[in-house]
Amino acid sequence: MKVKPLVGSLLPAIALMLATVGAPALAGTVNCDSYNERRNTCSADTRNGVALQRQLSWNKCKKGVSWGVQDDNRIWVDQGCRGVFFTGVGWSNGGGGGGGGGGQGRLTCASYSNRRAECPANTGGWAKLTRQWSNAPCIQGASWGYNNRMIWVDRGCRADFQFGK
Repeated sequence: MKVKPLVGSLLPAIALMLATVGAPALAGTVNCDSYNERRNTCSADTRNGVALQRQLSWNKCKKGVSWGVQDDNRIWVDQGCRGVFFTGVGWSNGGGGGGGGGGQGRLTCASYSNRRAECPANTGGWAKLTRQWSNAPCIQGASWGYNNRMIWVDRGCRADFQFGK
């Protein structure tokens, strides 16, 4: 009977799943739900920003009122808000926020519902798209661009950018 080899191969897989259950999600999507209009928190890596990707509830999901970010590793929802949240939408790697003294930075900037989004970044007059996440096209000058203080995206463009000199 081959029970021992099967058990031996399943145990590491189960241990890996259990180890990641409490770990915050990295850049990607996280579902978070408030049931019975009560506050709930969900694990997520929120250090690089969070945006509501899709509302799943009848109750309104409004940032700062019925959902928000708690610390660097939790999204909170309340008042019956249920949604899918996109993590990793703000600046990261020390380049954003419009401040700082130059140097290169990276960020993810995302347009949802075909709406323009502006992501603070001290670009120093230079930015480059490094990875596109959306199915919608990201075309410089049409659905993304930059100035000295930000990178903007529009028309559903979601992408990673490198900026600064």
